[in-house]
Amino acid sequence: MRIVHSMHELAALNQRVHWALGFFDGVHRGHRRVIESAATPGALRGVLTFAEHPLALLAPEKQPRLITPLAGQKRALLESLGVDVLLELPFTRELAALEPRAFLDALRENCPMAGISVGRNWRFGRGGAGDAAFVEANCAEHGLNACVQDMAELEGENICSTRIRELLQAGDLLRAEAMLGHAFSVAGVVEPGQRLARQLGFPTANITVHPQAVLPPAGVYEVSVSVEGTTCRGIANLGLRPTIEEAQKVVRLETHLLDWQGDLYGRCLQVELRRFLRPERRFASVEELRAQIAADVQML
Repeated sequence: MRIVHSMHELAALNQRVHWALGFFDGVHRGHRRVIESAATPGALRGVLTFAEHPLALLAPEKQPRLITPLAGQKRALLESLGVDVLLELPFTRELAALEPRAFLDALRENCPMAGISVGRNWRFGRGGAGDAAFVEANCAEHGLNACVQDMAELEGENICSTRIRELLQAGDLLRAEAMLGHAFSVAGVVEPGQRLARQLGFPTANITVHPQAVLPPAGVYEVSVSVEGTTCRGIANLGLRPTIEEAQKVVRLETHLLDWQGDLYGRCLQVELRRFLRPERRFASVEELRAQIAADVQML
């Protein structure tokens, strides 16, 4: 998958592109329908998205927490859907001020287009003036394929990023996963820690969670992680580590992998949360913590 960050870079493609437009946080089953509909024969499948959520600029107080806050998370999911080219635009005030027609004209001027795919409820351009009907009319005007997808449903409930965030925050991992079409994961770079878990006999890969990430309740989870082509089961604590004295508390995911030997420092891991085991709690002593970790591992 080729990744570009400006419309000007598209000139080097020299091939028509059928674009799927949207922010696609989580790349859930509804997003998948839009992206897979970008399938004009002989054309590349492209996704146009934004590096930041538009509300981070337009109304920061309304910016939602994100299911896929790291670019690498979203990119991996998009590549798995057969996306050939990803246009990841920075969301600027200049971009936000473009009228819908000017936005599509700029895209067409830099890249021969085969079609556009959007969700029925997607809006774009200055003041959100562009909608699915505008896309259909604009494509008809320029002889392009227009694909507008209605919202996907699960058991009579609309699938959308907002609903998935609500499910995650409520701890309903199973329904969130059913709407996503893939396991919910927490991603980040493994950092050196205090090595306390190693001293306890349960070495962990520690990730500082992205501050804008949507998360399920703090606690201990059964997890799975892909490492060097192998899927490893494990156990992870998500939260603030209340037993450990620290000058500054940040949300971390500390993952102990079963049957894994090796150095993970500096690697970007995606840890899939599979099952909630127990809430996070403070222990009276390190020995009590050690005993509880051993009991947690026995639950897997």
